Amino acid sequence: MERKYDATYRFPGSKGVVHVVAPPPMTEEEVNNVLREYDKAFWAAWKSLSTEQKLKINARCEDASQSK
Repeated sequence: MERKYDATYRFPGSKGVVHVVAPPPMTEEEVNNVLREYDKAFWAAWKSLSTEQKLKINARCEDASQSK
Protein backbone atom coordinates (compact mmCIF):
# COMPACT_ATOMS: atom_id res chain seq x y z
CA MET A 1 0.00 0.00 0.00
CA GLU A 2 1.43 3.34 -1.04
CA ARG A 3 1.27 6.06 1.60
CA LYS A 4 0.15 9.53 0.59
CA TYR A 5 1.71 12.43 2.42
CA ASP A 6 0.49 16.02 2.58
CA ALA A 7 4.08 17.25 2.47
CA THR A 8 7.59 15.82 2.38
CA TYR A 9 10.67 17.76 3.48
CA ARG A 10 14.22 16.71 2.67
CA PHE A 11 17.10 18.32 4.53
CA PRO A 12 20.12 19.25 2.40
CA GLY A 13 23.41 17.85 3.61
CA SER A 14 21.77 15.04 5.55
CA LYS A 15 19.70 11.96 4.97
CA GLY A 16 16.82 13.41 6.97
CA VAL A 17 13.33 13.20 5.48
CA VAL A 18 10.13 14.25 7.19
CA HIS A 19 6.72 13.14 5.89
CA VAL A 20 3.73 15.13 7.11
CA VAL A 21 0.42 13.30 7.34
CA ALA A 22 -2.79 15.27 7.87
CA PRO A 23 -5.51 13.85 10.07
CA PRO A 24 -8.56 12.40 8.37
CA PRO A 25 -11.51 14.71 7.81
CA MET A 26 -13.44 15.14 11.06
CA THR A 27 -16.64 16.76 12.15
CA GLU A 28 -16.48 19.58 14.68
CA GLU A 29 -17.82 17.17 17.30
CA GLU A 30 -15.02 14.67 16.58
CA VAL A 31 -12.41 17.43 16.81
CA ASN A 32 -13.86 18.53 20.15
CA ASN A 33 -13.75 14.93 21.41
CA VAL A 34 -10.06 14.63 20.47
CA LEU A 35 -9.27 17.94 22.18
CA ARG A 36 -11.19 16.86 25.27
CA GLU A 37 -9.14 13.64 25.42
CA TYR A 38 -5.87 15.62 25.11
CA ASP A 39 -7.08 17.87 27.92
CA LYS A 40 -7.88 14.88 30.15
CA ALA A 41 -4.47 13.32 29.43
CA PHE A 42 -2.67 16.59 30.21
CA TRP A 43 -4.40 17.02 33.55
CA ALA A 44 -3.83 13.37 34.49
CA ALA A 45 -0.10 13.84 33.79
CA TRP A 46 -0.01 17.16 35.68
CA LYS A 47 -1.78 15.68 38.71
CA SER A 48 0.72 12.81 38.79
CA LEU A 49 3.58 15.26 39.42
CA SER A 50 4.76 16.15 42.89
CA THR A 51 4.24 19.68 44.18
CA GLU A 52 7.98 20.26 43.88
CA GLN A 53 7.97 19.24 40.20
CA LYS A 54 4.98 21.49 39.48
CA LEU A 55 6.69 24.47 41.13
CA LYS A 56 9.88 23.90 39.08
CA ILE A 57 7.88 23.74 35.85
CA ASN A 58 5.94 26.88 36.75
CA ALA A 59 9.18 28.72 37.57
CA ARG A 60 10.77 27.73 34.23
CA CYS A 61 7.67 28.89 32.34
CA GLU A 62 7.68 32.19 34.24
CA ASP A 63 11.37 32.71 33.45
CA ALA A 64 10.79 31.93 29.78
CA SER A 65 7.84 34.32 29.49
CA GLN A 66 9.79 37.15 31.15
CA SER A 67 12.79 36.71 28.82
CA LYS A 68 10.71 37.37 25.70
